[in-house]
Amino acid sequence: MERCDPRGLFAVSTGISVAVLLAVIVTLNIAVWYNPWSVDLTASGRNQVSQGTRTLLQRLDGPVSLRQFGRSSDPAIEQLLQGFARESRQVRVEFVDVDRDRERATRYGVVKLGTVVVASGDTFRKVEDANEQSLVTAVLHVTTEVERTVCFVTGHGERGLTDTGAEGLSDLASTLEASNYGTERLSLLEDEIPASCAALVVAGPRRELTAEEVVRLQSYVVRHGRIALLLEPDPAPSLADWLRPLGVVPAAGSVVDTSGAGQSVGGGPRTPLALRYVDHPVTRGFEIATIYPGARPLQVLETPEFGGKPTALAQTGPRSFATTSGDPEPAYQEGRDTQGPVNLAAATSIGTPGRPEEDVRLVVLGDSDFVSNAFLRRQGNRDFFLRTLAWLMGEQEATIVAVDDRENRRTELTEAMRAWMYIINLGVLPIIPLLAGIMVYVRSRR
Repeated sequence: MERCDPRGLFAVSTGISVAVLLAVIVTLNIAVWYNPWSVDLTASGRNQVSQGTRTLLQRLDGPVSLRQFGRSSDPAIEQLLQGFARESRQVRVEFVDVDRDRERATRYGVVKLGTVVVASGDTFRKVEDANEQSLVTAVLHVTTEVERTVCFVTGHGERGLTDTGAEGLSDLASTLEASNYGTERLSLLEDEIPASCAALVVAGPRRELTAEEVVRLQSYVVRHGRIALLLEPDPAPSLADWLRPLGVVPAAGSVVDTSGAGQSVGGGPRTPLALRYVDHPVTRGFEIATIYPGARPLQVLETPEFGGKPTALAQTGPRSFATTSGDPEPAYQEGRDTQGPVNLAAATSIGTPGRPEEDVRLVVLGDSDFVSNAFLRRQGNRDFFLRTLAWLMGEQEATIVAVDDRENRRTELTEAMRAWMYIINLGVLPIIPLLAGIMVYVRSRR
């Protein structure tokens, strides 16, 4: 009987073992790809989603996409999104390169790199500062059938929600619907403002409100109302007597910008751009200009009668001024005009510290054209107004899904500990392989 060559047998068995090992590795990779799995060994569990988030994600009955927009994927955000995906097969994570896919970035109104768009069907929410709380709240918003209603006042020549013309708000209505907001037209002459109105918008009234309507507006404010008031320059109504006790005073005249910024976007001197933003929840992290074609200047009072702390939101550059001149291209005149920067938007909140849900919140803008069909999608107008509504309705403080505050535990190193680590890492550890090599060499020489 011919004996088998042991070297050939060894080669065959080794080949089979390697093939089996490769097959196992490939199978495990495929299994992990379709069934993501990880283990968090931190004591606080900070690398996994909270139980509240896990429960919500496991109850999803329809697909939800989490799209990160940027020029390169942010590893921290990617890790957070993958944590969501591991909890539900309904969650799909995607990275979108804004340079290669500008159409999608424009469609969602993405202006900040790192923004995550949470979408379910045609409904979406943008999350610019991604964290577990903001993402899970956005998931809840896009997957729930309960809409938050934004009420629009009618009866004074305001812009119409169904008007598809250049001056209408049909594009804004569509944007709100896609963002899971309901819209409702409301007459202050008929009844009190209902509690179902999460925010009230008065968009460019052309006639003064009656005394009865102002009383109802004030009653809504007392009931922790949330109002966005979009004004126009003279001779449009300003509601100055009602606004002054709240700390915002609409000034006479209009805003002129001689820097050429308006011309650069197809406007003129009376089309100022907001190039400066004051730190506030509405503007925090927002860096894109907004355009206001024909704006009334606003003044902010330091000590309003009703309390609170009014603040400017958006301002023009220094080469601008407020004027009462009717000249299409007026020149600055000392004594008549007010030198810029000029306030184009202002906000105030009045309430109990630590209880934002009970705040009275008001945002006043010196222009209503900037949300019209002609200008909503220009510059950062759409995103700025959505931020305004989100702040008014308290969505930035929302705690719909409780996320535990999991501590990031750290060990503080003393100078002595640092010195020993330096000695061990650079002195002791490199010697170990050298000593092991010497030992092997000595033993091989025996």
